[in-house]
Formats: sequence, C-alpha cells, structure tokens
Amino acid sequence: MLIIPEIQLQDGKVITRAAIEGDDIVHAIQPRDAVREFVADGAQMLQIVDVDAARSKRENNERLIRDIINDTDVPIQVAGGIRTMAQINDWFEAGAARVVLGTVAITDSPLVVEAASRHPGGIIVHLATRGGYVMIDGWKTQTVFMPQDLIRDLQMTGIAGVIHKGTESLDASGFEEALALTEQLSHDVSIPVYSSGTVRTLDDIARMRYLPNINGAIISHALMTGEIALKDALQVAAQKETNLEPESITHNVNMGIHHGIRAYLAAYNSSQAARVWNLQLRETLTEDNPYMEILIPQLDLDIDMNSMTRREIQACYETELDRADIVIVILEGVESEAWTGFECGYARAHGKYIYGITSASDEQAKSPSHQRFEAMCDELIYFSPGDDVIKTFAEISHALSTRVMVQNQ
Repeated sequence: MLIIPEIQLQDGKVITRAAIEGDDIVHAIQPRDAVREFVADGAQMLQIVDVDAARSKRENNERLIRDIINDTDVPIQVAGGIRTMAQINDWFEAGAARVVLGTVAITDSPLVVEAASRHPGGIIVHLATRGGYVMIDGWKTQTVFMPQDLIRDLQMTGIAGVIHKGTESLDASGFEEALALTEQLSHDVSIPVYSSGTVRTLDDIARMRYLPNINGAIISHALMTGEIALKDALQVAAQKETNLEPESITHNVNMGIHHGIRAYLAAYNSSQAARVWNLQLRETLTEDNPYMEILIPQLDLDIDMNSMTRREIQACYETELDRADIVIVILEGVESEAWTGFECGYARAHGKYIYGITSASDEQAKSPSHQRFEAMCDELIYFSPGDDVIKTFAEISHALSTRVMVQNQ
C-alpha cells in the first residue's frame, strides 16, 4: 500500500484545510522543510496542494511548488485549481509526476479524456464528497452527483487513479463513513483508488491494509501534527501477511512458488513519470506474487550521487545483484547514461537470469541502447503500449510470474 504525504499550501504556509474556509490549521513548519523531512524519512511520492488556487484566489503558490519540484528528486503530484489543458501541460513541463484534477473532472469530461490521452499514467481525479454527494469549487459547491454515479465513467477516460476524500467534520463516525465509501468505490473500478483524510493513527493504516482494493492513503494532518511519523507509517504499510488463509492464496502459490524470489528491477529513468510507472509496476507484481520481493536500486538504496564515487555506487549495485535471484530490466526509455549496461553485464557474468520488459517488437523502432540492452536479456516480455496502465501491469505480471514459476520449479 502506497503512503503519500500531502502538503497543503496557503499563502506560502503549510496548513491543514478545513471543510469551512477560515477554520484551517496553520502549521509552523516551512514547506521546503516539510518536503525535506518527508524525503529523508523515505517518502516515495508527495502530493502538494495549492489551496489558494483551489479556492480561486488571485494569488496562489505556483512559483513555490515549481521550486519544490526542481529541488526534489521524489515524484510529486500537484493538485489544486487545475482547470485547463494549458495548466496541465505546464505542470508536466515543470516536472510534475502527476496532475490531480478536481472540479474540472466533474464539469469538463472531454478535457479529462484529452489530458489522460496526452499524459498516460499521469492524470489522477480527486473526488471530494460531503453527505454522499460530490463537492466542487474548493469544496464550496455541492453537486447533484454521487461518486458512485461518476467513478465508472471516469475510469473510461483513461485516468490513472482516483482519490476519494470525505470533507465532513471527521470525528470517529466521519472517518468510518469516509473510509467505507472509499472501499465501496474501489470495488466499482479496476484503476487504483486512494483514501485521503482517513488516517489518524497507525492503527488506521493497519486496518486499511486489510481492504485489498484500496491502493494507498494520502496523509496530511496526522503527519504535520506529529501524531504519526512517516517512517512508522511506511513500515506498517509495507508489512505483508504471513499466515495466508487457503482462500486468499494466489494461483502462483498453488502452482508451486513456495520459496521467496528476490528480483532486482533495473529501471533507471530521470523522468518522474517513469519512476511512478516503475513503482506501480512493482506494487502490482508484489501484490500478485506474495513470495516475490523487488528492489529498485535508485529508490531503495542509500546512494548519494553527489558525494559517492562511481566505484562506491557500483559496489552498492553489485551487492544487491549478488543477492538477487533474477533481474528485471525495463527497456522502455532506457537512457544511455544509466547504469543499465553495467547491471545487465554484471548479472550475465554472474549467471543471473534476465527478463527484459518492452513494448517494442519492431526492430527498426528500437534505439541502439534498446537493442544493446535487449541483447543481454535471456528472455523478453512484451506488453501492449496502447492498453490502459492497469491492464498493462496485469499483462506484465501474469507473463513474468508464469515464466518465473517455470524457471524455479
């Protein structure tokens, strides 16, 4: 389950937004300090919300958010007051990994379709509700729509996921109602659904892990107040079940993968959108295969590219490659300056079986780097580039798990 810390900005300050404007809570921490602390504690993604833009204020926090994106390696999804195609394009050009659409997703469906088509895997829709109805315009206007009426149609636009947030005064009953509605919505679609505003304690995260269709939680207030620490939240979210009931055992377990398989995912790419894609692929693979552990070295290893020598960095990669049972190489968008060539060469020299993941079947369409790395692979797994991202991940996961099963029997 993915934990996404959220930083809400108003007048350049970190706040926790209330359902009624004027009741917002202002936190002492500076936005950049909040980002640094979350990154240091292991955040894999951040969400930054421009509350002023969401409330249609003349002054907003765009410049500050752009600076944060430029200064941060962790993928950032931007939310708040984004209502035009030009704004969406500008945020991606600024380096945002994802763009979250709220009001416009309800009022302008063709724009959502166009945005999802132009930026596959990059568009998320935020559904805010109150009293069971969808709220727009910074939670000020109640629509006649219930989220159940909209979420299937939203899935058909090609978006990458949905965030649901109940905007009622969240006492104990409010949390329960908001989480219950999120769970209900998650059963209606195959795209990822994230719960927002429903985490007060670590117990809430532990409980959410038992709701298999909820892909993650977006947390703001509890992290800002220190009620929970991000490190603890990530640890709880990453826990895996050890005593599987017979009905919960996957087909792969029944078919013979009873021992753990450690995979090294060689997937370096400087694009934040590509990093998000890699994270989502890992999440799908590990959910489908409880006995597979996947390491993404650029994300999981404590490597400082600025202070470490190339030999020190290489030693870190070698250690993990030695521990790996298999190597998975993402051949899409592979960059010439990446460590992929070394990773593949070292893996081959040490007898590691290498799976290449690619959508390119036309030899003429492949770059020289693509062809060189592909030649190092023992086996290629193809996916259809035109499919939606969930179908793509399922396709890759099925093909990979089936072949790993055969190899390890």
